[in-house]
Amino acid sequence: MKKLLTIIKREYVTRIRTKGFIIGTILMPVFILGVTIVPAVIAVMTSEEPKSIAVIDFTQEVYDGLQRELDRTNDAGERIYLLKRMIVKPENLEPVKQNLTEEVNEDKFFGFIIIPKDVFEGNEVEFYAKNVSNFQQNEEIQNAASRVIREIRIRRAGLDTKLVEEITREVGLKTFKIGPGGEKKEERGQTFIIAYLLVFFLYMAMILYGTFVMRAVIEDKSSRVVELLVSSVNPFKLMAGKIFGVGAVGLTQFIIWALTAALIMAYSGALLGMFGLDATGKNLPIIDLDMAILAYFVLFFLLGYILYATMYAAVGAMVNAEQEAQQLVTPLIVLLIVPMIMITYIIGNPHTTISVVFSMIPFFAPMIMFTRIAVDMPPLPEILLSVAILIGSILLFIFLVAKIFRVGILMYGKRPTLPEVLRWLRQS
Repeated sequence: MKKLLTIIKREYVTRIRTKGFIIGTILMPVFILGVTIVPAVIAVMTSEEPKSIAVIDFTQEVYDGLQRELDRTNDAGERIYLLKRMIVKPENLEPVKQNLTEEVNEDKFFGFIIIPKDVFEGNEVEFYAKNVSNFQQNEEIQNAASRVIREIRIRRAGLDTKLVEEITREVGLKTFKIGPGGEKKEERGQTFIIAYLLVFFLYMAMILYGTFVMRAVIEDKSSRVVELLVSSVNPFKLMAGKIFGVGAVGLTQFIIWALTAALIMAYSGALLGMFGLDATGKNLPIIDLDMAILAYFVLFFLLGYILYATMYAAVGAMVNAEQEAQQLVTPLIVLLIVPMIMITYIIGNPHTTISVVFSMIPFFAPMIMFTRIAVDMPPLPEILLSVAILIGSILLFIFLVAKIFRVGILMYGKRPTLPEVLRWLRQS
């Protein structure tokens, strides 16, 4: 046991002192700070410039309503859409369009709108500009034109416009999540964000730290350090020491990142205040993370990490260089990609047969079962069964991989073939 702890300590201390660990640990909080504070700062500080837009209205009915509807102002109190009516005869449309196009290119106009005579039947308005990739702007213009044209249609039909608008007014939908104890909490997509982000962290962690384990084995093997190690400790303890040592490094990083995220959210108002902005923090998305979900995250992080790190250790033992490992690692990455592909389906359908079955498959369970827990807590027996299958699979893989590891770490030369690996398993 003492030798195992020595190996764990060696792996842990060696890695937390590396530049990669220090830089990675610092960069993630910076990233978290960026994605939470920066959008709020930009949203508050950005003030849209007024846009001069020419309007050719062949109906002679829509322009005034469009002027009324596009009345949004920027922080300086200026109208964003400055419309200018152009009186054009239909036969002169093409040369006028050509002139307006030149003026748009010369920045005399931001763009121009053409409202055809048959817009009430054809139901289309044309908008020309150098940049039509601003979907919010396009939607604003489209919605404004739709409201005006709909109002004119209603009036032409001899109906009361306000009465029709009141009758056809859209109904809002407030969503509330019912917890296990019957408590109700308003839900605006926080669950999707939490589930997706945490599952993405699981995905990255298993790839990242599994690769670290593989590299550690390859480095010790290529430098012949492993020959000295196995002379004083058995291969199983060596493998376990590397897995748990690197796992402790990963857990340390995640704890630092989680504490940083919690502090940023707790003091978001003060951080905004440093920029001279609203210090209430209302511009930031507040995510209420259930401690039970966080506990399950740690559980499935540890189980998933041990499972994949064990397999990565086997890959490291079988090859002589990192380049040789790429082909053998591909199936492991595929196993991790499958639950990432399915996450959207699982979030929307956490209790279907497919979701339940996949959450019981050990390769997918860390991410699939955790996603189900984050979205809508499954029955406890299902969670316990998934954990039991995962633990059983880990023990089986440790038993099998230990045999590969015992022979592979002392094998040099060409990479072993599958029949050779199977022979190791039978003979060890």
